[in-house]
Amino acid sequence: MPEPISRRRVLTGMSAMTVAAVVSPALAAPAHAASTPQPLPLLPLRVPQPDLGIEQQSDEKIRWLQDAKLGMFIHWGVYSGPARGEWYMENSAAPPETYRKYFTDTTGEQFTASAYKPADWAQLAKDMGAKYTVLTTRHHEGFALWPSNHPNAFHAGQAPMRRDLIGEYVTAVRDAGLRVGLYYSPMSWRYPGYYDVTGTNCLPNKWGYTTDPAHKENARIMKNEVYQQVKELMTQYGKIDDIYWDGGWLGQHGSDSDSAFFWEPGKLRDTANQWPVDSAYSETDSATGRPLGVMGLVRKHQPDIVVNPRSGWMGDYTSEEGGAIPTGAMRTGRLTEKNFTICGSWGYRAGAPVMSFGTIMDILVNSWVRNMVCLLNVGPDRTGVVPADQAAVVRRVGSFLSTCGQAVYGTRGGPWEPVDGRYGYTYKDNTFYVHLLPGYSGTSFTTPSTGDAKVTRVFEVATGTDLSYTVGSDGRVTITGVNRTRIPEDSVIGVTLDRSVQPADIAVGKTATAGSEETSKGNTAAKAFDGSTATRWSASNGDTGQWLKVDLGSVRSLTGTRIAWESPGTNYRYRIEGSTDNAGWTTLADLTATTSTSQVQVSVFRAQARYVRVTVTGLPSGVWASVRNLEVYDRPFSADVGTVRLVNRKSGKVLDVSGASTADGGAVIQWPWGGGTNQQWKLLPNADGSYRLSNVRSGKVLQSPGGSAKGDGLSQWTDDGGDNQSWKLVPSQTSGYHQLVNVRNGWCADVKDASTADGASVIQWPATGGPNQDWQILAL
Repeated sequence: MPEPISRRRVLTGMSAMTVAAVVSPALAAPAHAASTPQPLPLLPLRVPQPDLGIEQQSDEKIRWLQDAKLGMFIHWGVYSGPARGEWYMENSAAPPETYRKYFTDTTGEQFTASAYKPADWAQLAKDMGAKYTVLTTRHHEGFALWPSNHPNAFHAGQAPMRRDLIGEYVTAVRDAGLRVGLYYSPMSWRYPGYYDVTGTNCLPNKWGYTTDPAHKENARIMKNEVYQQVKELMTQYGKIDDIYWDGGWLGQHGSDSDSAFFWEPGKLRDTANQWPVDSAYSETDSATGRPLGVMGLVRKHQPDIVVNPRSGWMGDYTSEEGGAIPTGAMRTGRLTEKNFTICGSWGYRAGAPVMSFGTIMDILVNSWVRNMVCLLNVGPDRTGVVPADQAAVVRRVGSFLSTCGQAVYGTRGGPWEPVDGRYGYTYKDNTFYVHLLPGYSGTSFTTPSTGDAKVTRVFEVATGTDLSYTVGSDGRVTITGVNRTRIPEDSVIGVTLDRSVQPADIAVGKTATAGSEETSKGNTAAKAFDGSTATRWSASNGDTGQWLKVDLGSVRSLTGTRIAWESPGTNYRYRIEGSTDNAGWTTLADLTATTSTSQVQVSVFRAQARYVRVTVTGLPSGVWASVRNLEVYDRPFSADVGTVRLVNRKSGKVLDVSGASTADGGAVIQWPWGGGTNQQWKLLPNADGSYRLSNVRSGKVLQSPGGSAKGDGLSQWTDDGGDNQSWKLVPSQTSGYHQLVNVRNGWCADVKDASTADGASVIQWPATGGPNQDWQILAL
């Protein structure tokens, strides 16, 4: 159950702002106003999480995928023969013996691979601008594109083909300098047991299979084949960079994780599992002697590989599938891969229209500005040739990237949220890029505030031509003379600053000490300052009073910290202190009474200090003090200090963006709590102690409409730094509640007419002390 945020807790992120008035009054920021430059946002950390005995890969191991930004997906198999899509076997209810004829019989629908030249595929991927490729080694039909040693396998090593199509592919892709990805689906329509793993409850299927006790053993043989084939793929082809799992569900029902009891996708298998894997097809864990699960097998042979979540294990990254254009907020905290096909179906379908270049670009750019990578699918024909119309349109993507790739490759989405259908941003080092989409009209553009950074250059990325610009007193940059016709699908502007777009962690690599260290496991103090969330410092025991300290090397003007604790969902209580001489200490942030269980916690303050120390004052039973990262900043920044829901005291309903809208002007209402992201809000602190409330679904902030009157409805809008988008959290006379008071006009967020009805408008109104103006802030 979410815990109420007490007044103390709401203000803990700002606690050192009060201290700052004592420590360094000159650094305290003025009251927020529209003309005050707003600091650049600090984007969320990705912290590897454990699941089923295996932790997600570190940022260092997944960075290549984040940097690549574009890969080429290739669906190819026996289904390419009949040329009616990759689900043809099921759609036509073809029995396995009938379907096999598309592989064995010499007809115009035979899968032959007669023109298969994987070097041509690799070249096409490079022409497209892709940095990696992913090939379907086996789709749901169960046909393997390589010679497999399982006795029941259906594979390319059999007559009449007798080829290793995967070996040829891996060699060609690697020789082209691309990363190698493999798709694998564990499900197989060739096995009746796939629909009836227990032999007691056969799920609906196209083949008319019914419940049969023999299906349990049939399912076990299918599982044996999967383990054998995964081992072959992981051991026979050298380094593999990526696995795209698919089809982990059973009987095409439920979720992949629902089926984990059968596939056992984690590190280890249960020796008592009802579907044991024969020793000939399994391997054991050297440390425990227990049999390895799917991901245990994968990581044993490919320790650096990254995978998606479709095996039933949580995955190193997540996926958004299909041709819908991404909308809403940036995907942060976990890497997301957008995968889509340009040819109607995923596998080759004769005569299918190809997606237009404009639509492809819409998907790609709207993904990149949301911090996603993209996997674009082509479908070669039965001979292995990618149809000319597919090849032509992806080469147009490559032409764009050859011109504007600096605004894509190696970038991250942000630093500001995109606006659906109009524009978005990417950044790298000290340059951010504005991507103007077809839905944005005009040849001028004004950016949000660049905070403490100064602009040194503005230019058109396609040509390198400098553009005219002015910088206002509020830090916003107005750019004019933008050419919107040269590349109308994405007119890209570069803005170079005199410092990095993202504030730098000044503690990384600095000298660290601690009250104690778990040296036997290498969890030393230095690990909290190595820039990786995959390593950590740990105390040597579970005592409170443990401390971690960093020496910054000289006295610095500090603006805040960000701590990533070892474990999520754990209440670490602590105090952050600063010192100029390592002798006298001043409290910068007091979280000794916090009830937060957030793994990542931000404190914003102003102080002069050379040394920063975190002392752990309270721990749950059985938990040790342990920090993955302690970041320290000396530039102003804006950061998420928690995700919450806001509950009205009068109605008990929550603050909600109507219709889950992601558009500017989306109305704000009250609605019963349902858990939707349109009912979740991030608290983004301003320098003066006020907050911006950012909707998790849309990435837009709660605002009082500019120039509006008493009684006007509140809405969401793109964050522009205006004081009408900033709110003070003023404690109510009723304990545990706050008024949301707009900084510009001083009016409160009020449920109109004190209504308790679903969908009632939330308006602005002078303070009355009524319960319809009181909001409980509950952490999520």
